[in-house]
Amino acid sequence: MLLLSFSARNHRSLRDETVLDLTRPSFRTLRPRGGGTWQDQTYPVAAILGANASGKSAIVDALWYARSAIMASASGWLSQKKMPRDAFALDDSSMSASSEFAFDFVLDGVRHQYRFEIDDEGVVGESLFDLPGARRRRLLLRDSTGMVKLHPDLGPIGPVAKRELVLSRALQLGRGGLEKIAGGLLGGVMVLPLGEDHRRSTAKNLAEILLSPEGAGESSREYVVSLLQMADIGIVDAGPDEEVLPPELLEVQRHLNLAQKKLFDVGGPGRGEGEEKLLGFLDDVVRNLWFEHQGTRSRPGKLSLERESAGTVAWLALVIPAVVTLQQGGVLVVDEIDSSLHPHLVEMLIGFFADEQKNPLGSQLICTTHDSYLISPQSSVKLEPEQIWLTEKGNDGASELYSLADFPRHKGANVAKRYLSGRYGGVPSLAPSFLGRVLDLDGEPSAVQDAG
Repeated sequence: MLLLSFSARNHRSLRDETVLDLTRPSFRTLRPRGGGTWQDQTYPVAAILGANASGKSAIVDALWYARSAIMASASGWLSQKKMPRDAFALDDSSMSASSEFAFDFVLDGVRHQYRFEIDDEGVVGESLFDLPGARRRRLLLRDSTGMVKLHPDLGPIGPVAKRELVLSRALQLGRGGLEKIAGGLLGGVMVLPLGEDHRRSTAKNLAEILLSPEGAGESSREYVVSLLQMADIGIVDAGPDEEVLPPELLEVQRHLNLAQKKLFDVGGPGRGEGEEKLLGFLDDVVRNLWFEHQGTRSRPGKLSLERESAGTVAWLALVIPAVVTLQQGGVLVVDEIDSSLHPHLVEMLIGFFADEQKNPLGSQLICTTHDSYLISPQSSVKLEPEQIWLTEKGNDGASELYSLADFPRHKGANVAKRYLSGRYGGVPSLAPSFLGRVLDLDGEPSAVQDAG
């Protein structure tokens, strides 16, 4: 899958329609011309910079939410009283207005355009088009009355509830063409959440799969170790230790899984089989990962994942999904890619996607970052202005997304320096004078003193 663009409206701080465009400026037609490929028309990297709370994470969250709606609106979401969403909360009109999300993407060489609009009550509109030839073909159209029109080749789908997307219902029912498109969107876009807890959990899950006896065996273990050694963090080996759960903990795990199934429908299309299906996924063995570090001892010392540094965990949680995306194709979305990582590691990771030899499938990376080194002359990754995006929040609390291509180009200019000086926006307007109120620099009683 290749992503041409993604747009969102009325989600978190994205009050107005916000479009992230990954196509090259030379692409002005519905499909490539003159023997060109879709990879020729798209950028493999989009980096989003901006001040804290300017809207960078809102874009990542919008992508995550749109995927979640396709995956769960016809299952776990139906148990909720209202359509779960996160509308812009800083004006009255947006809270009652609808939210909208749209993907423009290429799946199996064919361009698709999928859009859905929702409010608190449910789905307001939904449409899906593809471009198998010279003209667009309508596959799905759903209006505000709930009427659903499908292309004859897709066959009937049956009744669809107000609060479920047709694409989500097709995924649950396993209905042919629509299921394939829904699965392509879900499988083609991987979103990595922010936060050390999430990354530690991601690293643990990924490494457990690769290092487990049921995985790819010794070659898989060498694969993980090689990725760790790539970052020069002193790890020479890794593996799992197995521990059998006592019966009382296994019973707790069983109840937790059943609760999670009710909330998120982890059972998928076969959820009607009930508890028996879920119990098949339970395991009475817990694998605790260990990592061997080279030191001055005669034998390398072992450390558990819990004792590894935040940087090691961040690298493991990022590099494995990155390599999988490069191998299989698709889009990797990372919030604050520079969190706990050295700029050179971030540069290397982004460089994997920017290098045509390392990225023959044209896999794509969308990331947010505070690190201006990436756009400096010193960086080995040379991003075009259309690949550098900036976010800025106005006085009304709404975020704006724009690219560096919107500004005049100056040959040989130090883009990072100009960015940090505020030439392009997207940097915080600091007010250090407010610290004086806390520190009582003017001799007035401070709030902290009063509280004491």
